[in-house]
Amino acid sequence: MIAFISDIHGNLPALEAVFTDIASLGNVDKVICLGDVVGYGPNPVECFELVAERCKLILMGNHEHAVLHGALGFHVPARQAIDWTRSTFQAIEPPARRKALWRLLEDLPVRHEFGDVLLVHGSPRDPVMEYVLESDLWDGNDPDKMDQIFAGFSKLCFVGHTHRPGVFTTDRCFLPAQELMDGFAVNDHHKYLINIGSVGQPRDRDPRACYAVFSGDAVYWRRVIYDINRVADQVQTIPELDNRFASRLYMGV
Repeated sequence: MIAFISDIHGNLPALEAVFTDIASLGNVDKVICLGDVVGYGPNPVECFELVAERCKLILMGNHEHAVLHGALGFHVPARQAIDWTRSTFQAIEPPARRKALWRLLEDLPVRHEFGDVLLVHGSPRDPVMEYVLESDLWDGNDPDKMDQIFAGFSKLCFVGHTHRPGVFTTDRCFLPAQELMDGFAVNDHHKYLINIGSVGQPRDRDPRACYAVFSGDAVYWRRVIYDINRVADQVQTIPELDNRFASRLYMGV
């Protein structure tokens, strides 16, 4: 069994609760992170170190990319959070620890494949930046988008990025994970793009941390209660972090 986590966004209480839940399952062989360990939240370094310790693989998310190369295209509060995150990494002591973490950040891969499974943060077309949203199923501005995305992998593609867990199918359907909590069986004769949801900032109106477990022939989403007050209080003590990054946690938006 593989546990997939993504979009932690500096939310240490949520991450700790998810790792505790993964351990309670007793049958997870490895944990893989699909990116965005940092950004928005108050504990980017602690989360990055914990993910590096516990995960077999970490992919590059758009927030890691922004820390390294600049937050181009980010809205102002998100850009301020990225600038604060970068300065937090640059202030790590001792210097050897700082250099090691920065090197790990720089070396994050943008995609990974095993068998007929592709792992990216965003999409097969643009592994780091592109969102795959429900609206893409009927958006006339880019009518070939979903066809091109499905052409980019052989059977299964796991993504994060949108914080909205569920399954995209080749017949232009989106199945929300909230309707699949008993699991989603993978049909060998079909392709699926599977969003695993967000640990640290869910946006499907369920404030519980979200991650997914993959058995090889089925995907199961897990929702985990954590101490939202703890992380929200921390956000509000950091001037560079917008208070909306705290309030939205209670609503799952």
